[in-house]
Amino acid sequence: MKPPASRIGDAGAFQGIFFEEADEHLGAVEKLLLVLDPAAPDAEALNGIFRAVHSIKGSAGMLGFEEIVALTHVLENLLDVLRKKERALTRADVDALLRAGDVVKLQIAFRRGSHAAAPDKEAIEAEVRALVDAGGAPARRRFSVTLGPLAEAMEGATLQTMLDGLATMGELESPQINNIAGGEVRFSVSLAGGEADLKSVLELVVSPEQIRIEKTDGAPRGTPTPSAPQPPVEPAREPAPLADSGIELFTSASAWRERRRAGGRRESDRQIERERAQGDASSIRVSVEKLDRLVNLVGELVITEAMLTQQHGAFPELSRHTRNLQEAVMAIRMVPISAVFSRFPRLVRELSQRFGKEVEIKMSGETTELDRGMIEKITDPLTHLVRNAVDHGLETPEARRAAGKPACGTVWLSASQRGGSIVIEVRDNGRGLDRSRILAKAAQRGMAIAPDAPDREVWQLIFEPGFSTVDTVTDVSGRGVGMDVVRRNIHVLGGKVDLASKAGEGMSVTVSVPLTLAIIDAMTVGANGKTYVLPLASVVESLKVEPAKLRSIAGHGRTLRVREDYLPVHQLGKSESIAVVVESEGTRAALLVDELIGQQQVVVKSLETNFRKVPGISAATIMGDGRVALILDTAHIVNRQGEGAWQPS
Repeated sequence: MKPPASRIGDAGAFQGIFFEEADEHLGAVEKLLLVLDPAAPDAEALNGIFRAVHSIKGSAGMLGFEEIVALTHVLENLLDVLRKKERALTRADVDALLRAGDVVKLQIAFRRGSHAAAPDKEAIEAEVRALVDAGGAPARRRFSVTLGPLAEAMEGATLQTMLDGLATMGELESPQINNIAGGEVRFSVSLAGGEADLKSVLELVVSPEQIRIEKTDGAPRGTPTPSAPQPPVEPAREPAPLADSGIELFTSASAWRERRRAGGRRESDRQIERERAQGDASSIRVSVEKLDRLVNLVGELVITEAMLTQQHGAFPELSRHTRNLQEAVMAIRMVPISAVFSRFPRLVRELSQRFGKEVEIKMSGETTELDRGMIEKITDPLTHLVRNAVDHGLETPEARRAAGKPACGTVWLSASQRGGSIVIEVRDNGRGLDRSRILAKAAQRGMAIAPDAPDREVWQLIFEPGFSTVDTVTDVSGRGVGMDVVRRNIHVLGGKVDLASKAGEGMSVTVSVPLTLAIIDAMTVGANGKTYVLPLASVVESLKVEPAKLRSIAGHGRTLRVREDYLPVHQLGKSESIAVVVESEGTRAALLVDELIGQQQVVVKSLETNFRKVPGISAATIMGDGRVALILDTAHIVNRQGEGAWQPS
């Protein structure tokens, strides 16, 4: 099913602006609702929510998105009741407003073409109307309206379009229209909305400066404003094309935006728009496809620069300019991690209600930036971790009180940059991991682990596929897939996961991922006449191997003694004289190679997209001599302990 076309001819540019601004408004609304305290609601927050909803309604009306106008209008009615303190705000109001926001998001997604079917708005619309009526029927207000001065009398079709718009606002008495040729249009109207609602419809017909509205609540109902005789309004019919109806046409998206900024706003709204206009003057919107294309071109430039260096020696100026250009382009792709963090307050709120728990979430480091591509891929793992903290980590209020804790548990979410990596921590002050329960479950599944194994090794068991200590399976957890998904997805990103826990005090999961997946710092090594690439973040050290330190241990294969540790050995080359020690999640292994070639930046090319997935290989790159080199998946190699040495096939 395709969404119906907009009333404005070829409205692609206008719709694009509307979709972007509506997303921003809805994000702001959700953020304000989540911090709104029903016991003591912040008046400015309620006003901010109302203004955002009103902006969406006004823009949707200009584009002819009637279903969005209808739903946002009833939301305005509820918000108007609440912000005027005609009744107290309740948790049911907040819940309904959040759900209604979700439906508006789906309506916008449908209009955008990213959602297959128009969402059903009837249920939520009825719920919001019931909440409005719970505070008493909304007061009907009577207004006297003057439109003009006009160059010529309005056509009947234009008047009908205006009346159709007013009718979408709810109850509407038949207005008495006085259409004065070459002068003004005057009428009186009684409706449940406010002056701002009235203006949003009238601005579809005339410019804001041609609108004059007076409240006439004291006038008898149905008394028309004295004026010259009026012609009858034509019967309802299909609206005439805009070019014939007298409604102003806009020649560009910027003109449409400016019209919206200029008209029918209070001073506070105008101040907000002035600030936004100043921001728009110093920034522009660029499509993601253009940025991706730019990053790819810079990647090719890095490869070309490496080729020139290998064939003709170093070009210091070229190398410096290439590096600066690469850093500048990558900086353009960087976005704040708040794009991910912003969804978790809503998630925590809904989970805490579902499980009967009291939970607050505290976030820090939201301005930390990482590559847009990483933002998309880090969302699912973090969602699993936050769900796990609320579901498994935090106790019920009764259990927390019995343990001498505050009834309300806390989940902390923080992000920071450390070198070329982003470190994200999800921590809770719940019950922590139960070591004896994990060991019992491991024994039940036949997993080999010593009873006196260090905590670090025991905690790693919860990352095993299908491992869960929960007896009851719910729609949120208990199937043993969450933590496994976390580790697998983080490994795909070239990152690592560390876990710490203390009984009765809580658990902390630390995720470390590279800033970007496009270009990485790497060590190149030679083995069997081939070049392999190791992500520099995984390399601990390289050393010359003493034959006496290479040993075979029954059940563990070959090991290399490095100081006091015995590391599993994976032989890549023919020689046994050079070892590169790599690490993943606190576990190390030694790779035997023939030579160390050097360190350099490499452009990452997806092997799975261009060829197929290969165990032990995460991606590929093009070297300075034009040959393809494989980037080793150090996490896969290190985690093969006990399964035999890994060798490239």
